[in-house]
Formats: sequence, structure tokens, C-alpha cells
Amino acid sequence: MVSPAETKSLPVPWPEDAEIQVHIGGCHCKKIRYEFEYPNIYALPVINCNCTICEIRGHLNVFTPENRFKFTSGSADDLTTYEFGDRLLSHRFCSTCGTAIGVLFHHPQRGFVAINTRTIDGIDLSRLQLRKVDGRSFNVGKKLNENAGKT
Repeated sequence: MVSPAETKSLPVPWPEDAEIQVHIGGCHCKKIRYEFEYPNIYALPVINCNCTICEIRGHLNVFTPENRFKFTSGSADDLTTYEFGDRLLSHRFCSTCGTAIGVLFHHPQRGFVAINTRTIDGIDLSRLQLRKVDGRSFNVGKKLNENAGKT
């Protein structure tokens, strides 16, 4: 498990020679559809955070720069936002079916979107390389701020 002292690896840096792919997904009712650029989903660790919200909602997240994510159907206006604690993170879910799409970050060097891999079309969860992160013991948003711009 990644401890608070080891969080310099968040978000997971992309290898310099990584082949970038377009991944497509969306919510259960199909109101929200998106695509994002990211290396091979199965080649890099996926964050399995044990903070209360990620654990309850079952998030398995990958991080991409905000400018590499776009809606292809629906928009941010069709999502409901849930924030708590220091409000550095906005958990976003479909306002119709409740599917947890991902997380937006609000910190001085914002710019990342965490995408719940469970919402990616055709994902094989058994093939994911999970990296356990001890989110209950530290503030993930502050650590992401330290790594902004490294992908």
C-alpha cells in the first residue's frame, strides 16, 4: 500500500515513450459519454484508494490531464457534484443514473481528472494493476498538487 510518505508517485507518471490511446466510456444510462487520452490502461497502475468515498463507491482511478478529457455526449452540467472535507476534490456522477464518473481537482495547480475505470467501455477489471493508496491517512489533493504537470 502506498503510504503518505510515498505519495510522490501520484498521479502515476506516464513513461516518456508511452503510446497514448483514446479510451471511451460513460455512465449506465448513456446520458454521459466521454473519451480521454491515456497510455494502455493495463500497462500502468490504477489507483485503488481506501479513503471513505473511494471505498464506498468502488473507485479504481486513472489520472489524465484535464485537457486530454472531453465529453462526447452530455456535459459537465449533466453531472452532480459531491464535495466534502477541504473541498479540493469534486466527485462527479451522472445526475440521472448515479454512475460515479470521476473526480476533478481544485488546488493551485489543478488540471487533472481522475476517471473511474469501471466506467470505461469494455474494461477487464481482472487485468488492472492495482496500486493500493492509503487515502484515509493523507490528503490526496495536496499530494497531487506536488506532482502537477508530470504527465
